[in-house]
Amino acid sequence: MAPNYESTRADGIATLLTGISGLLKSEKFTDLEVRLGDRVWNVHKSIVCARSEFFVKACNGEFREGKEGIVELHDDEPDVIDKMFHYMYNNEYDDADTETVPVLFNVRIVAAAEKYFVDHLALLAVSKLDYYVEDSWATRPFADGIEETYTTTADTDRQLRDAFLEVVDRHADELFDKDSTRYPHFQAMAAKTVSFSMEVAARLAKAEGIRRSRVTYRCPGANCPMVFRSTMKEADTSVVRKCGKCGLDSNYSWDKWQQFRTIFDGTVIETA
Repeated sequence: MAPNYESTRADGIATLLTGISGLLKSEKFTDLEVRLGDRVWNVHKSIVCARSEFFVKACNGEFREGKEGIVELHDDEPDVIDKMFHYMYNNEYDDADTETVPVLFNVRIVAAAEKYFVDHLALLAVSKLDYYVEDSWATRPFADGIEETYTTTADTDRQLRDAFLEVVDRHADELFDKDSTRYPHFQAMAAKTVSFSMEVAARLAKAEGIRRSRVTYRCPGANCPMVFRSTMKEADTSVVRKCGKCGLDSNYSWDKWQQFRTIFDGTVIETA
């Protein structure tokens, strides 16, 4: 029986990746030395140039680095660069074995990915960061991560910024408490990171506009307590609704519900 094509192909890819990964560990056949302070990485031009446009330009024969086989980096965190090279050879990196907490570390990985033009690394870092941010919103690293995001990464990096902003949206009442005492590290960061604060204000203003545009409705069913708010207006008669509380016949459309609008007592049972 002939081998299965898909499984054979997958096994071949796995073997290839294992072989490439082993090259970084063994340092066999290396032809490029990368220096950062007292740290040195012996890597392969063919690998790093395939993953990074920065190294393509650095290894070009017209430049000293290309002729001498040495590239010197500056103003980078060694652990971040180490993970960047690990990613180039393994398509993955571990954010749990560093001294920097994962939220902050992954922001720095994004900054390095953008600085050295490493394809797809920033996307992987954002996906990792997204795993941590919801549980870290009340911590100092969360605030520090936002500050670094808005000062060290590209303004066009919406996925990284939105990962933080969506969490801030959900916890805005706590983070921006009126006494400004519960999370002073966050509020101090927001005060000096103007671009972040402007984006938060714009998002909260939009949410408030949507909230104010909602109309309060009450189910016309006898003794049914269903009250809900919606942006649907009287003219929107094409949408049919069935009461989720009493199961009132779905033939009641929005214009019929509009007739039973009542003063809202503050208890929303359902928001449409």
